[in-house]
Amino acid sequence: MNISQKAWQSYRKYFGSKIAIALSFTVFVLASLAIGMIDMLFFIILIPFVILPLFICLQLATSAFRKGMILSQKNFFGFYKTAFTPPLSGSYQVFSSFLKAALIHLGLSLVINIALIQVFQSSDAAFSQFLTSLIVLISSGGYQEAQTAIAANPTIMFISGTSALISGGLSLLAFLHFIGRNSIVPHLAFSMSLLPGKIAYSVHRQGLRFFKREFNLDYYKALWLGGPLVLLGFAGGVFATYFLTSNSYLVLLAGFAGTFIVITPFLPYFLDVIEELFNKYKDRYLQVSIDEAKKVYEEIKAAREMNEEQQDEIDRLIEDLEKKTTSTDEQEDEDNDKNDPSNH
Repeated sequence: MNISQKAWQSYRKYFGSKIAIALSFTVFVLASLAIGMIDMLFFIILIPFVILPLFICLQLATSAFRKGMILSQKNFFGFYKTAFTPPLSGSYQVFSSFLKAALIHLGLSLVINIALIQVFQSSDAAFSQFLTSLIVLISSGGYQEAQTAIAANPTIMFISGTSALISGGLSLLAFLHFIGRNSIVPHLAFSMSLLPGKIAYSVHRQGLRFFKREFNLDYYKALWLGGPLVLLGFAGGVFATYFLTSNSYLVLLAGFAGTFIVITPFLPYFLDVIEELFNKYKDRYLQVSIDEAKKVYEEIKAAREMNEEQQDEIDRLIEDLEKKTTSTDEQEDEDNDKNDPSNH
């Protein structure tokens, strides 16, 4: 069976339990978005303390069903403290993912706004005249009057709304994609003697240099449906509130809410795919992990970010990885000798 078939098999086997915990996660996300309506700062604070830790709870619980864990709220939230342990710290690269998605949003917004303004300016004489008068108004210092005129112009509203819908949806998709790709890192961290998340992420990145094409083929083949679902949910949330408020921030939050509502049934399947990808590629990650682990370890050690006990643990980890790799190489040599005709 391929990755998708294996993940689907697990998804169906534990369907009820996995949907239940996925719904629990989505409820908290929606509650965070509701609190975020008060002020953007509240929502930003809730991301590292509520949304991300509960996503980790969802991922670990989804994996634990295969090991016989019984569904309960206590078991699900029991993983919450684990979210703040070294194996998960830095695993998902949330901050860098957010910055990349923000740059995508700004770039797309700029390009779409300029393109649409050019289209309407060349095809709509009234809009062209509006822009001319707007420039005159701004040059004479009438900034307040200019803002009022912009807010009241239906063409400007259409352009800004279209730009927000496209750039917001695609940047959200990019952010979730970055986080999704990094969701394999916790599996790496926990499989290698509780490897710190920063080193596990470096192992993941280094590993992809050697098998990126095959990994991407498996990843996108199994998860292609995720993109359309994210965009569908975002568009649904935006259109549901677009005509109810002129506050673009609230419309954006509604788009986020629509996204998580739509992808809720998809999340357990997505996490099963990630685990199956790890099962397939874990030996290859191991083969390229030692050099990268040593490199990052030395950087962390030089920065004095670990105490002596943690350094001893990493030393033992690297030694363990070297033993595993040596054992793998010896087994491959034995297999090659058996298959070499010159030895018979």
